Amino acid sequence: MNTRITFGIVGTGGIFYGWGGGSGHLPACPWVADEARLAAICDLSEKNLKRAAEAVKIIYAEKAAAQRVIGNNELADLLVADGENLKLYTNLDEMLRSEKLDFVDVITPCEHHSTAVKKALAAGCHVLCEKPLARTWLESEEIVKDVTTAGKILLYGENLIYADPYYDVKKLIQKGELGELEAMWIPFSGSEPGNYSYPRGGVGALLDNGIHAITLSWFLTGFDYAPKRVKALFPDGVSTRIKQRFIDGVIKELNVEDYAGFVVEFENPASGHWVNAYLEASWAFDDAGVFKAVGSRGEIKMVDGKITVTDQFGNNHVRDIYHPSFLNMGLPPGYGGHPQQLKAMVRLVKENATPLCDVKIGSESLSIAQAVYLSEAKGKKAVTLSEFKEYAKTFENNHEGLLRELLKTGIRR
Repeated sequence: MNTRITFGIVGTGGIFYGWGGGSGHLPACPWVADEARLAAICDLSEKNLKRAAEAVKIIYAEKAAAQRVIGNNELADLLVADGENLKLYTNLDEMLRSEKLDFVDVITPCEHHSTAVKKALAAGCHVLCEKPLARTWLESEEIVKDVTTAGKILLYGENLIYADPYYDVKKLIQKGELGELEAMWIPFSGSEPGNYSYPRGGVGALLDNGIHAITLSWFLTGFDYAPKRVKALFPDGVSTRIKQRFIDGVIKELNVEDYAGFVVEFENPASGHWVNAYLEASWAFDDAGVFKAVGSRGEIKMVDGKITVTDQFGNNHVRDIYHPSFLNMGLPPGYGGHPQQLKAMVRLVKENATPLCDVKIGSESLSIAQAVYLSEAKGKKAVTLSEFKEYAKTFENNHEGLLRELLKTGIRR
């Protein structure tokens, strides 16, 4: 085996385990075991930490057994040893002092991202940080400064840009199969929050589901395009549609939005060409239906994970999805893109490379999301990102004040 780098994970909540189908950060870890060792995990709760440690041992033992079947005993031995020798910490400072980590995977609730990232950078670690980068654009800009000053890599954790079928949609757009891309529709919806810690922390559907749709639409359009304007869409815009929810078994009023329908305008600074992304983020079921991208020569639709291209003459072409494989463990899970994302982080660190989806993309994606609240507050008028940023700066050094004001005025209840 090549020399392996080491990493630690901070936070063992829902996204640590995922939601099946190989999603989540833990299921991704064995896929990179030939290049990187999960050395430690950290969580404030000792109970959660022990539960997570048992889950690590189980999944690593399962993958080790699969490797022995195909005669890859060297990798199997590594997997078993990694699962058995995992170190547990309830204090991040202690973990960073005790372990020599090359990077830290930050998957705490987003209100703690800034502190965790800052500490990891100060310890000389690179960082993979889950979405959203923070709860407000002001705070995310501070993270940008910290990363720049430290001279370290921060990979912003938008896992869907690595996931099929979106990666293949990107390739089809680049190939010119649609001609010139004009617009896309991306619904990212469910009936519940990913975790009810989100609304408790002031995070609604926009910063949970919507941030996925924003960064994904930007990736598909091209990061060389610049986001210019956003607009909350009629009729519902940013709203709380299902006001009462079972939270911890008790009916409670939801204090954040559970729905956002909005459009983002991306512009190519060289050509002036623009693309409109119509996005839906919802914890109140979906209205928008399926993913669709439209260009001057046709359109792409995605139904049940299958890609169909309809050309300008009405002919349908089904495109097979490419599934890359790692470590001869069989096909990596297509849902979620977490294995591919972790693989990217490992390679970035080993090669000291620049991330495609970096800290600046994470911060700007957050400014787009929060500009949607401002558009709703202004009666669903279009808002430029420059306009939002000038507004946000009036709350300088008062991140909580900005968040409270956006949640108070930017949601139709």
